[in-house]
Amino acid sequence: MALRSNSCHVYVALQIALFFVINNASVTGSSGQSSESLSGLLPPYDELYYRGVRAYFTEEWERAAEFIEKSISTRETLLKTRRKCHDECLSAGDDRLSKLDALDGSLWDLWALDWIQLRAECVRFCMGRSVSPAGLLPVSSDIEYEFGTRNPYNFLQVTYYKLDKLQKAASAAHTFFVANPSHLEMRNNLEKYRRMTGMKDEAFQDREREHEKHWEMYDAAIQAESSSDWLKAVMKWGECVNETLKQTEECRAQCVTASQVIPEEPDTVQGVYERAAALSLSLLSCKQTCVSLVSIRPGRVSAVEDFLPMQLEHLHIAQYKAGDLKGAVESLWSLLLFYPTDSDSLSNLQLYTQNLEGDTEAQETGPLQEIAMYISRALEEKRLLYFGMANLDFKFSDPDLWMPEDVVPESLRESWRAEKQLLHEKLKQGEKVEEVDDSGFYAGGPVPVVGVTITMDDQRLNGTNRVVLDGVLSQSECDRVMQLATVAASVGDGYRGRRSPHTPHEKFEGLTVLRALKLAQDGLVNQSDARLLHEIGETARVLMHSHFRSHSTLYFSYTHLVCRSAIPGHQEGRSDLSHPVHVDNCILEPETRQCWREPPAFVHRDLSAVLYLNDDFEGGEFFFTDRDAKTVTANVKPTCGRLVGFTSGPVNPHGVTAITAGRRCALALWFTTKKHHRDMEREEAEALWAADGHSVVKEEKDDGKSPSNSARRGRSQVREKSKDRERVTGRRDEL
Repeated sequence: MALRSNSCHVYVALQIALFFVINNASVTGSSGQSSESLSGLLPPYDELYYRGVRAYFTEEWERAAEFIEKSISTRETLLKTRRKCHDECLSAGDDRLSKLDALDGSLWDLWALDWIQLRAECVRFCMGRSVSPAGLLPVSSDIEYEFGTRNPYNFLQVTYYKLDKLQKAASAAHTFFVANPSHLEMRNNLEKYRRMTGMKDEAFQDREREHEKHWEMYDAAIQAESSSDWLKAVMKWGECVNETLKQTEECRAQCVTASQVIPEEPDTVQGVYERAAALSLSLLSCKQTCVSLVSIRPGRVSAVEDFLPMQLEHLHIAQYKAGDLKGAVESLWSLLLFYPTDSDSLSNLQLYTQNLEGDTEAQETGPLQEIAMYISRALEEKRLLYFGMANLDFKFSDPDLWMPEDVVPESLRESWRAEKQLLHEKLKQGEKVEEVDDSGFYAGGPVPVVGVTITMDDQRLNGTNRVVLDGVLSQSECDRVMQLATVAASVGDGYRGRRSPHTPHEKFEGLTVLRALKLAQDGLVNQSDARLLHEIGETARVLMHSHFRSHSTLYFSYTHLVCRSAIPGHQEGRSDLSHPVHVDNCILEPETRQCWREPPAFVHRDLSAVLYLNDDFEGGEFFFTDRDAKTVTANVKPTCGRLVGFTSGPVNPHGVTAITAGRRCALALWFTTKKHHRDMEREEAEALWAADGHSVVKEEKDDGKSPSNSARRGRSQVREKSKDRERVTGRRDEL
């Protein structure tokens, strides 16, 4: 995407300010008119929203839906109109620019005013063709907050539900939830919508995704990297960079054309130049703030630091691995514009250049033009803003970490260095705080099962709340479960039928306790083997409950016997993982070291465990990492009867190395302290066993119920199941 560069000098700040004053003085001077008064022109969207909310609270559902939808569409059209007028008027008055450089000081300001008036007239005329005078007025901060947090969709969700328009209700609910992932009531509503008959997947689409496409591409690029699909990664990172630049330009255009309230006269009367300078600095600050706004995911508070440089770093690495050395050089030169002295980047540039020996054209490749223009413009704006800080008592917070020191005036450098040092110290402290496990579990409790020993603890595993236990199963028990997996496990079980959910180089097969029982009832597998699968899960729960000193009841969240098999002929040159690094109850962002507890992560999971059944395969080692998903902190080699247990949160990122030969089988288990998230399939299996007259080995002491109540619990099973039918079981994942 190309960025427009202005051919003006420092006095552009004053010119923008005058345009700002003229534009907004005419806007704020408009008389308010009803949204119905000018047919064909956009009414004020805040008035439409107020009407919709009033109708909502009087339960006039049709009117509420009509006005709230109109407010959303009107606001969207207004934003597009502002951008269109901004682009149309970029060249207005440019014929005056040549005279400004040629004139002396006595006439310069008159020609500058002429240039600004022409551009202001263009914008006012353009906006006036589409927007009513009332629609040009600035909205209140309350309205901006409502739309910024997507609260109109909260109202729409209830409104459409009342109107029995369930597809639209689900769509509104999903759109609101994307920006409010901690809203538990909306999460429950979404689960209910998903269970409703006839509900289509299209309903669960983000209606605001047009403004968040760069995040969609970002996620796709990260996913392509994790599966070592470097060609796709190059494409997606390139798209992400372009879309980020596009969204930044959209935001900057709004700074210029959006109506602003002109501040009241201060106590100390300022001249026109002082007022103009203050307004111009405010405009430039607004444009710089767009860097942060574009870098914030919906539903999150903080921006991803160095968002654009980080994308370029990923892009040049992906291009190198995909064999596009010329592209890698171009992207790396672009990254060096942000950090010109970075030793790693300079070393990589030397490597790339050496590999291009003989290709003179590729060796002479420079940075991407749009990035060079982006940097040049940003530095000019920052120089003006820091000048304002030093001389005009202006307040500005720079959103970029890459900003070079020589942009800061001498009078500010000492305080600037101190603030920068303080920021780095806070970041370091933040990293240390992040590594504290606040799950409420504390490893080191007793091992209550005879023959089971602790092989590795927190210290040997270089982490918190991690353990490796050996002797959980005998060799004969491992062999029986392995045989059960050979006979009964099916491809894609637990993964929505996907044969290779994490890598195309391996085949995944799975089996649940309930399915094993049903196969046993049909005489397809041995009844005792199916029951053994259930019993070893109970043993694992006892061990996890005791070692991690849980004071709450520990319920099964999901149990899955899974086997991964290397696909012959697909192993040469593999650099991917059998399972990419992840965290079980939150979405890990290695670049920011953040882990977001929101869907599609299984936020209810508290403890995780893997019980291994064999070791006759190549690769397939379990490993823990730091939050960067790169620094391996511990490795665990699978073997029969070995159990790896850990808390499911952000202190324990983990993955599995590629399986290059053979078949690796393990029983994956997750536990939760939240009863409404317990594994209903497992309880269904237990109820079927009880109906057949078989006892089920379970530890119930933490429920506060005596064993004598087991019959009553069995009779109440149907009632509990019907109550829990409201809970949706999502996709399955495993360790």
